[in-house]
Amino acid sequence: MKRFAEKSLSCFLSISRAIAGETDVNRVLQRFACELSALLPHDHLDIVMLGQHGQQACYEVGQHTAWSRRSDPTMLTRDSPIRSLLWGDLPNMLTDDAWNDERFHFPGADSKPIFEAVLRSRVIVPLRVRGTITGSLAISRREVAAYDKRSLQIAQNAADLLAPYLFALEQGEQARNAAVAESEARASEEMLRLGALRLTEGMERERQRIAMDIHDQTLADLARLSRRLARMIGNGKVNMEDLIQIEGDLSLYLDELRG
Repeated sequence: MKRFAEKSLSCFLSISRAIAGETDVNRVLQRFACELSALLPHDHLDIVMLGQHGQQACYEVGQHTAWSRRSDPTMLTRDSPIRSLLWGDLPNMLTDDAWNDERFHFPGADSKPIFEAVLRSRVIVPLRVRGTITGSLAISRREVAAYDKRSLQIAQNAADLLAPYLFALEQGEQARNAAVAESEARASEEMLRLGALRLTEGMERERQRIAMDIHDQTLADLARLSRRLARMIGNGKVNMEDLIQIEGDLSLYLDELRG
């Protein structure tokens, strides 16, 4: 017993050193699984991380199944074959043969990978942070009856060591994503502001151009009226009909100038 305790302590210290400073979840799991195999030999290891809106994401070490290979890595927890543990209805799950364990198989359960990857013996424990279930750690072998209650305790101790580290990584990733989103929002807002400014400047230039065009045209029309009046005065032929027409044209040109 003492020798086993020393071996366990050595293994957990090795896990701590192996994952320290690593920021990629998949590499953390690979190193974690490698060190844990000294105490719990396994053919497959996966963790589930609970997300929002009843969703979860799965990460696997060893053989990768549809749980992590799908284009959308998230799935609904209600379809998870270990939903009873993730919902807190079971404290853990230890089975000699997951193929024939009814807890993993129910209508709508995404249990096909259990058969495809030949996951027979399984020990599954919750990941907890501050008393709240944040996910699960599952360890599996292809042979039947490979794990016992001691295996369950080892798995839970390992999960308790891993859970806060994964939680910190997740929180850091969320903070980075929030910072990126805020930066993109600010950049988008600045682009909209600059776009509105350029549009306003362009509209003002166009207004001034149109005003100049109207001004130049009106000056030309006024000059034409002036020449017409000069000819009428020069010829000594001024009649009321011509004056009324000139007065109407003059009023029209003045309206154009007023805009």
